[in-house]
Amino acid sequence: MNKIRSAEIICVGTELLLGQIINTNAAWLARELSLLGIYSYYQTVVGDNAERLTNMLETATGRSDLIILTGGLGPTQDDLTMATVAAFAGRPMLLHQESQQAIAARFQLMHQRRVPSNNWKQAMMPEGALVLPNNNGTAPGAMLTIASSNNGTVTLVMLPGPPSEMQPMFNESVRPQLVKCTTTRLKHCFVRMIGIGESAAESRLLDLISSQTNPTVAPYAAEGEVMFRVTQSLDRDEEMDKTAEVIGEIQKRLGDYIYEIGTRSLPEVVKDLLEEQDSTVSLAESCTGGMISAALTDIPGASTIFTGCVVAYDKQIKVQQLHVPETVIQEHGEVSEACARAMATGCRDVFNTTYSLAVTGLAGPTGGSDEKPVGLIWLAVAGPQEVATRQLQLSGSRSRIRRVSVLQALDFLRRQILK
Repeated sequence: MNKIRSAEIICVGTELLLGQIINTNAAWLARELSLLGIYSYYQTVVGDNAERLTNMLETATGRSDLIILTGGLGPTQDDLTMATVAAFAGRPMLLHQESQQAIAARFQLMHQRRVPSNNWKQAMMPEGALVLPNNNGTAPGAMLTIASSNNGTVTLVMLPGPPSEMQPMFNESVRPQLVKCTTTRLKHCFVRMIGIGESAAESRLLDLISSQTNPTVAPYAAEGEVMFRVTQSLDRDEEMDKTAEVIGEIQKRLGDYIYEIGTRSLPEVVKDLLEEQDSTVSLAESCTGGMISAALTDIPGASTIFTGCVVAYDKQIKVQQLHVPETVIQEHGEVSEACARAMATGCRDVFNTTYSLAVTGLAGPTGGSDEKPVGLIWLAVAGPQEVATRQLQLSGSRSRIRRVSVLQALDFLRRQILK
């Protein structure tokens, strides 16, 4: 393969066009290519139609050095990618015996003595292609370099559609080939923060965003948090890594809001902090209904820091399970600082943990009042030395209020752990 600078991603499948399956392959591939210093300038979705796929290949081969196709490698009649690419390249389809043997072996692992006849189609490859083994399915992939319409060459890569098959195949077989074809790498560093809006954060970094060319600084907004990506194009031998210098400047300006410089999520950061202190946490959730618990237990190894959760949606559960005094609810209501404080202390005592996090609030869309509007949330963290509380006033739909409450609650816990 010649030097590769630009790439194009073509995802094949009528189900993608119909919205029946979300196209995550293009985003994943674009990220991986960027880390190799290969820019993805075009992304296309094509249905299971040979004529339209051929038209797309004619366009793509005239403008890109690398074309990655995903999907359409299955055994059914509408899986046309490999045959269409072969016809476009003017190559006959030949039986690849190693792939045939691998297909037979996979069916044996599935305790099926007989391989369905249509699966043998997956062992047919364009003449001259580098076959990419599939260790997670029956469809092998292929790489094929052909002449392009602009008098150069273009490399076509055919990968299976399921991400569980596509991603390992790319990492194991495609990435090593692409590394040989580029001398540039893109280094990405992520600065993740919470408690500040995108526009407010961006206003503090405008000079960095507008003046930087290499590295560059770009903001990305996610629900409830903000992320800045610092990207530098690095030559293997010559370029000096300047990302640390830029990140240091971001920390000076926005340090109080930053919870991670890297790829960890907020729940992962909280888990790691608790492990470092040999501490544990329990949860008392009302309006979030167990969502904080789910966020923590999604992390492998969470059992080392997480003891349990009481979803106290009903008033009586708050009283009976968390020992919230009835007088607190009568005098202040369930959505109040006093109730959140009592929930946290009661939960800490019930589970005997280092910390306990409680959340109670009005997620809406009904139930609010002038005194306590929809979106009013009270957080409380009972720790070894004190009980800290925080009031939030959130906006949006019920689901948004609950999701943002989860992030804000975890960040409040993080800050208490760091005290």
